[in-house]
Amino acid sequence: MNEIAVFTGNLTIYWSAIVICLGIAAGLCLTLALYPMDHQHNTAVWVFFPIAVVLSVLFSRTIHWYSHIEQYESLLKSITDYSTGGYCIQGIILGVFLAAAIVRLFHLAPTAGELLDAVAPGLALCLALIRLSSLFNLNCRGRIVILNSAYQRLPFAVSWTDAAGNVEFRLATFFLEFLALLVITVILCVFFFRHRSEPLWEGFPNQGNVMRMFLILVGIVEIIADSTRYDSALMHFFLIKKLNPYASFISIAQVFSAVMILLVFIRYMRCSVKANGWSWYHILAILVFIASLVGIGFFGEYRVQRTAQYVRCYIWQGSSLLVLASTVIGIYATCVARDYDYDDEE
Repeated sequence: MNEIAVFTGNLTIYWSAIVICLGIAAGLCLTLALYPMDHQHNTAVWVFFPIAVVLSVLFSRTIHWYSHIEQYESLLKSITDYSTGGYCIQGIILGVFLAAAIVRLFHLAPTAGELLDAVAPGLALCLALIRLSSLFNLNCRGRIVILNSAYQRLPFAVSWTDAAGNVEFRLATFFLEFLALLVITVILCVFFFRHRSEPLWEGFPNQGNVMRMFLILVGIVEIIADSTRYDSALMHFFLIKKLNPYASFISIAQVFSAVMILLVFIRYMRCSVKANGWSWYHILAILVFIASLVGIGFFGEYRVQRTAQYVRCYIWQGSSLLVLASTVIGIYATCVARDYDYDDEE
């Protein structure tokens, strides 16, 4: 498929760029629709948006440069020349968080958490269309070859031509992640309308929970999706090169997602323990959380890299990810004040 949509003189516009711009616009529109529902003016969103876009581009390209230095002449070139290379969506998340903090610093939003709650569904929609943009390039393809002709089509597979001219069908990681992010967008919208005002126990503000659910859900999708990619952004070290053999199979997206989920788990665990005191289910949750990480890391990621038994390993990893997310959400449920009444809100 031709990647170029418009070519005239020195101007070249790619189809992927058009889809990404549509994703950014869709995310902005959804945020503009949600933020005023708590009687807030959209001034904060309009200030937040350009800052978030600039920071997201800088961070996502810098992380990609770090992982794929061979694709760029220099760090400066990676930030100024977008005709080559790729991006890491973890940089987009970092840019959004920093932009929200800047807006809060100027007192344009009551809290950063309240702004991020309205941003979360739109951000998921934006990321979904950014992933869809890979339909027009070779990014975010799986290394798994689909041999069954019944699955050699979207959403499962996409054709791939190797250096020798042979055509094969690779797992369409970008499209599967696009569909998953659309589902997450719907879930976050429902959570926003139903649960954004749920009060937590005293001492823990209720703002920011929609964004935390975003981190959990997008995190589990990224961990398993990035594992299938042939072009994952892998970790390496400049100064401590002796660590590289041990970290060469570790993806930045997976580490970032795991850390974000862990931070959310710690926050809700602190809230739950403060509200209810230590109980057997807190110990059980910690043990299940650790066991899930083992299932994700060893039985899933490590073994799939070593054995290439994709079906078995990804069943292990997917099941462990679902258990991990359920554990964190279960602890969140123990943080909600029991005397909360939806009728009072209505």
